[in-house]
Amino acid sequence: MVTVLTTIDWALIFALLIFSLAVGFLVKDKASNDGLTGFFVAGRNMRWWFVGTSMVATTFASDTPLAITGWVAQYGIAGNWFWWNAVIGTVGMTVFFARKWRNSEVVTDAELSELRYGGRSAALLRTVKASVNATFINCIVMGWVFAGMAKISEPFMDWQALLGPSIYLGFEAFYPELLIFNTLDNTLTIILLVSVTLIYSAMGGLRAVIITDLVQFTLAMCMAIVLAIMAVQHVGGLESMWQQLAVLYPDNNGTELAGDNEFLSYKQIVSFVPSFDTGVAGTLGIPFSAFVMTLGVLWWTNGAVDGSGFTAQRMYTALDGGEAEKGAIWYAFANFTLRSWPWIIAGVAALIIYPRAEVTKVADDFTDCINNQASCTVEMRECLDNRYQCKIKEYALLYRTEGRWQTVTEPGLTPQAIETEVFKEDRERSYPALLRDVLPPGLTGLALASLMAAFMSTISTQINWGASYMANDVYLRFINPEATSKKLVWVSRISTVGITLLGVYIATMVESIGAMWELFGGMMAGLGLPHLMRWLWWRANAWTEIVGMLTGFSLAFANYIIGQTSGFIAGQMSVLPSSMASHPIHVISWISIAACLAAIAATLLTPPVEESQLRKFTDRVKPIGFWQHHSNGYQPERSLAKSFYCWLSGSVSIYAGVFGIGHLLRLEYAIGLSLMLVCLVTLIGMMRGMNEIDKQRNGDASAVQQVINTPNSKSQT
Repeated sequence: MVTVLTTIDWALIFALLIFSLAVGFLVKDKASNDGLTGFFVAGRNMRWWFVGTSMVATTFASDTPLAITGWVAQYGIAGNWFWWNAVIGTVGMTVFFARKWRNSEVVTDAELSELRYGGRSAALLRTVKASVNATFINCIVMGWVFAGMAKISEPFMDWQALLGPSIYLGFEAFYPELLIFNTLDNTLTIILLVSVTLIYSAMGGLRAVIITDLVQFTLAMCMAIVLAIMAVQHVGGLESMWQQLAVLYPDNNGTELAGDNEFLSYKQIVSFVPSFDTGVAGTLGIPFSAFVMTLGVLWWTNGAVDGSGFTAQRMYTALDGGEAEKGAIWYAFANFTLRSWPWIIAGVAALIIYPRAEVTKVADDFTDCINNQASCTVEMRECLDNRYQCKIKEYALLYRTEGRWQTVTEPGLTPQAIETEVFKEDRERSYPALLRDVLPPGLTGLALASLMAAFMSTISTQINWGASYMANDVYLRFINPEATSKKLVWVSRISTVGITLLGVYIATMVESIGAMWELFGGMMAGLGLPHLMRWLWWRANAWTEIVGMLTGFSLAFANYIIGQTSGFIAGQMSVLPSSMASHPIHVISWISIAACLAAIAATLLTPPVEESQLRKFTDRVKPIGFWQHHSNGYQPERSLAKSFYCWLSGSVSIYAGVFGIGHLLRLEYAIGLSLMLVCLVTLIGMMRGMNEIDKQRNGDASAVQQVINTPNSKSQT
């Protein structure tokens, strides 16, 4: 058997799979205790490092390093503002809502709707939210992650060599083409990983997911750092890397128009601040107005701004509110400060190891080859016959698609452009190519296993999270409210299997992940403000969320359907005129604003929540904000002013850490160390503010205990 991977590589991969299965069986009994609480919120006794690491492990999907590698090539380091803008919302979620989620004692965020609002409208809202989150949103995420895993496994997983031609071809003959992820090899890899994930998730519930998350994230993060170090060493070190980058991607004497150079210049690649001139190659791909909307509108109008979804599910598992808050801030730092730079540096090194001009030339050569056999070399034919044995390293960055090719003609005749198959560059594929080309045997398998671990971490969360809606918000709430704990556990396991199968089926039909994410962004745009209002203002009611959600959903769907069917007017990218929307961010922002106005109008035009329901919510959650006399006179755990201080300090700390590390890697030590000092000082300030609640609570508890013990001590004397 001759494959890209060695025996030790395969051993490490299968060791990871066996470990994941073992965890599921070891915690099976604990997951079966306490019904839904044991299965979906892990008994509510997790410490902060489990909580936060599980959050960041889930967002560390197999597609994430691929996406960032692609952004570095297409937009430069500044392209990471696509996700760096979320720092503000993530820290805000931590400071304002982490403790509140834990205090709510719910199993899902859909259940919170009835706790907050009560009545038939709240029941309707709970049902719709649970159904949409469990199916449609889950499938979008799974489709994106499956696509990323397919790109990662493609250069390595040669199943015909593993299984033998007879078994492989036999499987190919009966397996339905409808359920193919690009190729049969990719499909078999995904089936194996999803099967293992399904087993340990169904057996061990969220406890198994969180335990495996801790190991999977540690492995994935360590191997991301190792790959970045090895890639930098491959090009001669950091100083040499920046020097070679400047030579390969010159600045053209200040002339950086897209027409002069189709690739980014050195300055555009290394800059942390995007250029907004649409005539410059390497802009973020967005006008300045869209960037402003990203920082000023999108982060607070997104439905997950308060942590709704899998993030809230992790906070339910915490031992108490303090552990939930610490876990959330650890997630924020690990997600942005720790994770960013290994992937970015690997992406920069890939621009040197696989120069864009050379990859483009190889793509053109292969396009000529498949359309004109006379232009093929022996090495090219070998690559086309078996990509696993291909000796042309740039081939790993290519993919086939439909396009136009200039026909080869006799000298003096004009070539004709015809529609045919062509090869194109996909910079996201440079990340798995680095695994193959810069890592030695053993480390290659470990790195591939780490990306498989990242894949399983995300998928396990999605299927457990989706199943929680079906078991808690559909079955227990409406079908069998008197169900026993044992029965609920079995319903949970069956729901886990069902959500997985549905997700796999629908994900195979998703052709454009980018279009689906734009649709998803528009749909979620209607929920951000309503989700904030339910925590901060007593006047919000179920219709606040229903109208906001329906407005966002309907506008996003209408725009998507028109674009996919009749198409937009020439020069427009949406139903809005180009003067209002020249980028998807504009479209989502306008949907957000419309949904916000509709939600506010619905709030003011419909009756408020009943007083008894408001008091039930405030007694349990103790929200901050504007509740007037609709509580029982409690004092919020932290004042609004102190919360804003912690929010500002945390945001500054994370941004200072991100850019401090970046400047250090660019060998700019003075500014890098200065920013790291700012990061440390603001972090200390934020943590002192956050810990005041727990210090006061512990002090009060000690005082009470002292009072209790005082009579005993007197009597003993």
